[in-house]
Amino acid sequence: MKLEIILRIHDGQNIHGNRPRYIDIPKKNLILKCLTSLINSANLIKEGISFIILNDHCTEDCILKVHKVLSHLKHSYQLIDLEIPGFHYSGLKQFEYCKNSNADLVYSVEDDYLHCTEAIQEMLFTYNYLKSYYHLQKELCLFPFDNKEDYEYGYIVPGRLFRTPTRHWKEGIWTTFTMMTTPKVFQDHWEAFEKLASKYTPLNVIDKIEELVHEGNTISDIWKHHVIRVNPIPSLALHVQFENQRDPHIRHLDWWYKYSKLKSFKITYD
Repeated sequence: MKLEIILRIHDGQNIHGNRPRYIDIPKKNLILKCLTSLINSANLIKEGISFIILNDHCTEDCILKVHKVLSHLKHSYQLIDLEIPGFHYSGLKQFEYCKNSNADLVYSVEDDYLHCTEAIQEMLFTYNYLKSYYHLQKELCLFPFDNKEDYEYGYIVPGRLFRTPTRHWKEGIWTTFTMMTTPKVFQDHWEAFEKLASKYTPLNVIDKIEELVHEGNTISDIWKHHVIRVNPIPSLALHVQFENQRDPHIRHLDWWYKYSKLKSFKITYD
């Protein structure tokens, strides 16, 4: 099974404003640390992975350091400089690369997700395990973060709980731009992905939420009606965003010091 990882990076201003992240460091450093964790995770797998890194006008120093980190990657990669700056164009290009990929699976991932070393290995295993063991007839999507703000926490949203040899996985109806699924999901539901990327409007205190374009009124409809979306309990990746998105069941600083440094280890999984 071939996996293509499409990562979007930008070390400028956050589209959600200047609120501090719960690990409050310069965005360039956050990108490098999260990329390191992703490389460590991908390097556990011997073959079948390729990377596409979409550079949304990062600073020159950031890109120089990104190349140094990528020199430790054991898989092929392309670093592509995007022509037009901005969240909407880079998000659209990320989804386009997912839609047009020739891989069996694509992992659309943002630059502020900190992965544990087993994340990619376990996500690939879980995809195959759930499809075969539970005889799932629908397409499957994996979101690596157990988000405490998810719709189904605090609201009555029916969903199944799946058990694998390593952890439980919860069915739900929410992802960010980060997800692992097939290119076919992007092809079949392109209108929703295109609308989310090109018209995304972050939450504010002025407009009503139903008047904004966000995940909840675009791609959540895919996970609710057409594709089985699951997330791990506990998380396999942390979204290093704002305090209200911090996973209270994981010591994030322990993860930070453990997974954000380049590792050398033996290959354990094909």
